[in-house]
Amino acid sequence: MVLAAGVMFSFGALTFRALIEADTWQYLFYRGLSACLVAALTIAVIGRNPLRSVQEAGARQVLAGLLLGAMFTVFVLALSRVTAAFILLLQVTSPFFAALFGRLFLRESVGSDTIIAMMVAAVGVGIMVGAGMGTGDSLGILLALLLPMFLGAYTVLIRSSPARDPGVPTIIAGFAVAVVAGAVSLAGPGVVLPIRDVALGFISGGVLIGVATPIFNYAHRFVPPADTALLLISEIVLAPLWLWIWPGEVPAVSTLVGGGVALAAVIWLTARTAGPRGSFRLRRAVGLHAGAIPLDPGSTKV
Repeated sequence: MVLAAGVMFSFGALTFRALIEADTWQYLFYRGLSACLVAALTIAVIGRNPLRSVQEAGARQVLAGLLLGAMFTVFVLALSRVTAAFILLLQVTSPFFAALFGRLFLRESVGSDTIIAMMVAAVGVGIMVGAGMGTGDSLGILLALLLPMFLGAYTVLIRSSPARDPGVPTIIAGFAVAVVAGAVSLAGPGVVLPIRDVALGFISGGVLIGVATPIFNYAHRFVPPADTALLLISEIVLAPLWLWIWPGEVPAVSTLVGGGVALAAVIWLTARTAGPRGSFRLRRAVGLHAGAIPLDPGSTKV
């Protein structure tokens, strides 16, 4: 399920690049609105009241939703200024920010392997950003640097919050983005767009976010963080590939080199931490810590 979510996420940049007339805020309005509606509909289909689910969500779920909305916005704003490959390869570092935030707020230990991988990934990021500062958009680079921090913090919030409807953060995120982006758009060109642009916004929000994000929120409670990082590489690898095929967005050599260094650090860390030894114990600990269903065969308590 985590792998499937990563593959779905990989088409997000392509939908933005395929727009005809929509500007960033118009696209964000339809993306946020559709994500909110689909996530709410999903909760309703399984027999729960979406409004009640939001009301019953804990503070960390609400904060996770607002952070997810910020990620929606920052991702699209960054895409309008720098290449998708640059943004996505920087996101390779998000597991390291998750480890750092987990240490600060959840008192989870950070092993020596993680520290080594962080240092190697930092070298890769330095290669990417250092080469991009000369020719790239400075604001776009700054926004791209914020994304892995936001994603790392989001992962920690989801893992540490009690089990709730996994679509709640998406409802909160989509609603917040739709309100802000709608207000900005109405103050300017409005929200009337060609049907193709509206459809792309609904595909990106309703399908790629409204469906994939709840799947990810639920599934990664049962998957160790290192495994999750490796599985989400599907997004990082595939998204630049789609844009390379069409519309021909060729990544810079420095982006590929620096991203390859950071990617190698994640793969190495995953290989070190996700082996057979302790694997079941780690999966069980992460699941219980995140409020998931206990894995004891004789237990019936949720």
